[in-house]
Amino acid sequence: MTTSAPAITAVAADDPRILRLVRDLDADLTARYPDEPCTGGAHIDPAIRFLLAEVNGRPVGCCAVQPFPPPDTAAELKRMYVAPEARGQGVAARLLAEAERTAAALGHTGMRLETAVHQPEAIALYTRAGYLPIPNYPPYQHKSLSRCYAKPMPLPAARSADREELMAFLTGQGLSPQDVFAPGTRYWLTRDAAGPAAAAGLERQGHCVLLRSIAVRADLRGCGAARRLVEHVLAEAAAQEGRTAYLFSTSAGPLWERLGFRPVPVAEAAEVLSEAPQVRRYRETGALADEAAWRRDLADTEACNLPPISRYRADAPHTIPVARR
Repeated sequence: MTTSAPAITAVAADDPRILRLVRDLDADLTARYPDEPCTGGAHIDPAIRFLLAEVNGRPVGCCAVQPFPPPDTAAELKRMYVAPEARGQGVAARLLAEAERTAAALGHTGMRLETAVHQPEAIALYTRAGYLPIPNYPPYQHKSLSRCYAKPMPLPAARSADREELMAFLTGQGLSPQDVFAPGTRYWLTRDAAGPAAAAGLERQGHCVLLRSIAVRADLRGCGAARRLVEHVLAEAAAQEGRTAYLFSTSAGPLWERLGFRPVPVAEAAEVLSEAPQVRRYRETGALADEAAWRRDLADTEACNLPPISRYRADAPHTIPVARR
């Protein structure tokens, strides 16, 4: 086999290529752990997202990103496997890097994983990529051979160089790109292999913040990306002494209620955020009369015990082959 760089694509969990690789993974694990039944496929969530690695059109590896149940905002790396003939070519490292990008694009705050003692190549890969040992989490807490690891994920803050891309993304999602990077605003933009994935904006006045421009690419909706992105942004606002968050929305009330927001008079939000760019523009255009306002006290964010947001990036193409549960 040549050493061409693997092509990595997102595929369905029931893709025949994935099913074949997963069967090979189970056989590998059975050989390594003959006294312990393989349970790698027993905890698969419907929201799992599989990645497939191919070299010259031939499937050679896979992995998956699976969300933990809310309010946990981390993801779990699952079903990591590289075929024996493709090991030593960096396939596992490329899969891991793409899994991290996928998790970050979906707003996950970190990645956790389980491997085991008879997979030293897996442990080497993960530790070199910045994963640290943690206590075994369910359902592995009583498994003496299991080893669990975790790594925080960054929430990329948009830069001025991202302005045009961010504006195009917001426009494509049916949102106004006005006031992007106006004084007092901050934006976040996540990306995966397909390009911009999700965005959020924040305007601040004193201890109050205005959440705006929450956008998730159509193919990523329905998997909790918006919820995790909002929690990220509000946790950061709370860490910067923000006390109350507001937003304007007339069409997504159930979502905001699930996220702990409650309806309040528009005049309340407009008064406490009178200098926020979005409020000023709404006043100028007369749009406030048609808006609905929502409020959440950021003490609620602290009560969720969300993990802190890491500010480092993890780019590390390592070349250690791996077979993992």
